[in-house]
Amino acid sequence: MGILRLPPSVASASILRIWRDARRAAVSLVVTAALPAAAFAAPPGSIRFEAANLVTTAEGEFHDWRIVRSVVDEEHPENSLVELEVTITSLDTGIEKRDTHLRSADFFDVEKFPTARVTLSGFRLDGTDAVDADVTLQIRDKTKTFPMRFRIVDRAARRIAGSVTLDRRDFGVGTPESWNPLSVRNSVEVAVEAAVPAAGTSE
Repeated sequence: MGILRLPPSVASASILRIWRDARRAAVSLVVTAALPAAAFAAPPGSIRFEAANLVTTAEGEFHDWRIVRSVVDEEHPENSLVELEVTITSLDTGIEKRDTHLRSADFFDVEKFPTARVTLSGFRLDGTDAVDADVTLQIRDKTKTFPMRFRIVDRAARRIAGSVTLDRRDFGVGTPESWNPLSVRNSVEVAVEAAVPAAGTSE
């Protein structure tokens, strides 16, 4: 078999093209490796909240949160464990001025406490469409554990949904409710819906 010889100009162009393609691939690989996996993943559900005073009701959502650890034991649900991290800065009520105030030291103080942490444990099935769990919530430097009931939305996808009323004073968020009609009520409604992975961790 003979050796195919390319004219010098064609050979040079081919080598240059291969070099450019390799360089482009290498740059792409480096950029991809530099980004954490979490940067590509959308939250597996929603975390919404509702707070009110005598004048208005504010509804909001945390856009950036993730499940950092999941251990699901369907035969022994009491052994299951789910851990979440919520980026407080991602809160959004639709009014930027209000969001900035909520992020300030008057409320969440995101400069000192940028992340809220949630642990769900002690799962207890109630029939085929509900499950109770013990929720440990850390906001700022305060931690509280409380029971919470979840509805099983999709068993195959392990999607659950639930809501709870929290007292923001338990977490040092804002000043206590007062006679001022603009004072935020102590009670805040929180609604969660999430698809829980069977197992895994996220660094």
